[in-house]
Amino acid sequence: MSYTIQAKLDTWFKLSPAQGSSLADNEKEFFKAGTDFAIAAYAVEDNHLKITLGKDTQGQQIFIKGRNTWYLYGDAVELLHNGQAVDFKPKPAASCGSGNLPRAGVELIKEFEGYAKALPDGRAEAYADPIHGWQVPTIGYGTTVYPDGSKVKQGDVITREQAEEYLIDHIEHSTRAVLERIPTWGKMNDNQRAAIYSFAYNLGAAFYGGSGFQSITKVCDSPELWTDKTWITEQFVKYRNPGTSAEAGLRRRREAEANLFCA
Repeated sequence: MSYTIQAKLDTWFKLSPAQGSSLADNEKEFFKAGTDFAIAAYAVEDNHLKITLGKDTQGQQIFIKGRNTWYLYGDAVELLHNGQAVDFKPKPAASCGSGNLPRAGVELIKEFEGYAKALPDGRAEAYADPIHGWQVPTIGYGTTVYPDGSKVKQGDVITREQAEEYLIDHIEHSTRAVLERIPTWGKMNDNQRAAIYSFAYNLGAAFYGGSGFQSITKVCDSPELWTDKTWITEQFVKYRNPGTSAEAGLRRRREAEANLFCA
């Protein structure tokens, strides 16, 4: 991820958008003017940015006081992408059905992420991440951190409704604000946005214009080709990790996204 956040003024990392002076010491951390951090995702909430910290130069996840999700006062910071300032000030959101995430996108993500670890009564129990084990406890539709910033723990149990709530919260805060800045986002219909949400949830919201993402970027930049299902599918299926054990599943996902994009 090539996003960074830099303090223009002395400010605070905060657990909520409340004034820093009203928060306890364990609910805030000083952010000195001129310093910066890599971030993995951000969302605009009124006059604040809600950011998820990224990784340091050694590839290690950045935490502040054991957390990686914080609020920052918007006027005190600058958001940078590849060293260039990004205008993150709130703007009218593109209409998306009822104003929520496209339902088709949520359902597609649920289908391919899977619901685990399912118990006989329909609830989900935390399970060990297939790669990182119990270092990254996971639950429901791939949730590892709850909306309040606390981490999933071994032994946690949630309902299917909660699992979907956590999934939607994650989509909102890790992808929405970034995707809405794709130049053609306002031209896309709900199905096209839904397909892009699924792609972004799987491969990262900052794909647009990024290295290795020229084909999907071209899809976004080519409204005149959005009805060419053959071409659209060819672009999507390029992102399937050829030669790996994940290829077949990723091909199915990319084909489903392409079908939805062209529906």
